[in-house]
Parts: sequence; structure tokens; C-alpha cells
Amino acid sequence: MAPDDDGVVMRDRYRRVAIAGVILLYAVAVLVFTDRDVPFGRRAMILPGASIPSSRAPAGYAAALDQYGVHLPKHGVRAIVQSAPLAPPDRLHFGYSIIETSIFGAPYGFGKDDGYVVYYETLREFVYAPVNEDYMRKVGLPGPMPLSSQSFAWWRHVWGWVFPLALTGWGWFELGAARRKRAVEGLI
Repeated sequence: MAPDDDGVVMRDRYRRVAIAGVILLYAVAVLVFTDRDVPFGRRAMILPGASIPSSRAPAGYAAALDQYGVHLPKHGVRAIVQSAPLAPPDRLHFGYSIIETSIFGAPYGFGKDDGYVVYYETLREFVYAPVNEDYMRKVGLPGPMPLSSQSFAWWRHVWGWVFPLALTGWGWFELGAARRKRAVEGLI
């Protein structure tokens, strides 16, 4: 039997095509559905946290935030699939201000920008003010104490590592396929 007709070699050939197809579909989906910069980008954004009940927020805080807070424009267009509807502008939230790094539209990491913030979101921007526990006591903002007790969806900003890991897995598969082919040919 010829080495190319062997069942193991044929199976590896079909697996190779399937793996390459999945990696190609992933790369195309990232480029089509992302709102990040291509090829390299860094952007400031807010990781959403706990909401602040409107009844417990200081009177006029949202208006003061609008006047004196940081207005962070949302970069690019929103992704085609939006995870949740936007809150009305008077709805305050705690969050964490970060700088996200992306390569070819996929996020690979993030770092602290302003840290803990109180913000509200509109269709075009985030309006926020950096906070700490002392500031919250002085202003009378209710919230999680300590601020570090909050958790944020950080994994949404590192999923780009799936691509290099998939390429590494493909390389590992190719090493095994080459070993199996040599075994069928009788070279090992």
C-alpha cells in the first residue's frame, strides 16, 4: 500500500483541512465583526461594574458629571452583535477605566488608565469621573467598599490569544502528522 493511501495519512489530511478552515473562519470573523483598529490599536474604554440606584445617588450628580467629568468618545462603530441595551444617561455605574491593546482586530491585553470610575454611557460616549473610597465618602456615593471588591469582565479584552494558541496547536498537530507519515513509510 502506498503511504498516501494509508488510513492514518488520509485522516491527518482531512484533519489538516478542517483545522485550517476553522482558523481561517476565526480570522475572517474577527476582521468582520470587530470594532477595533486594524492592524494595531490602543483605545481607552470602561469595563462596566455595579450600578448605582438612582434613589441613592447624590442629587445632581449626573449633571455635575456631565459638566465636569471626562467625555470619552466610543471609538469606531459598535460591533454588529451588541451584548446589552444601553442604559439611560441618568443611570450611574461603577466601572474600571482601561487602555486595551489589539492586533488585527483582536484584543491581546489591557492596562490601567484612570482605574475605578463612576460613569454613565450614551450612544456616542462614556462620561466618567475617577473615584476612590475617600472621594465616595465625601460626596456621599453609595457603593462597594472596598472598591477592589468589584469584579470586571476582563476576559473580553484578552481573547485574541486564541489565534496564536490555535496556530501553536496546528504546529503541534503537524509534528505528529509528520511522525505518523514517516512511521507509515517505514522511515522510523
